[in-house]
Amino acid sequence: MYRFTAQGRIGRIDQLNKGGLRISLADERLVDGPDGQWTKTEWLSLISFDAALVTKFLSELEVGMRVNVEGRIEPRKRTVNDTKIYDHNFVVVKYERLSKPKANGKTKPADGEHAAA
Repeated sequence: MYRFTAQGRIGRIDQLNKGGLRISLADERLVDGPDGQWTKTEWLSLISFDAALVTKFLSELEVGMRVNVEGRIEPRKRTVNDTKIYDHNFVVVKYERLSKPKANGKTKPADGEHAAA
């Protein structure tokens, strides 16, 4: 089994239809170019379908927080318009929060929803 460790800032958190979660993680690196060095933002898309981990993630983390994540890389094959596509899923199995926790420890309501009183 292939494993990965990644560290970065959460750029986006999306709940998936089947109870999963997709997390966009961003970090920067220095790039050498003809005009000198510049900073480039790299993005990694992560998923999780572990119900307990998804619940914990939603209650403890929010966009902008820095995290360290560990997981497995799952090769996958799919067909798009009669073309076979080979890519990978980066599946989170655990994480460590590197930023401060949310102030109230509760999940923010989604767009269009209101928090219960």
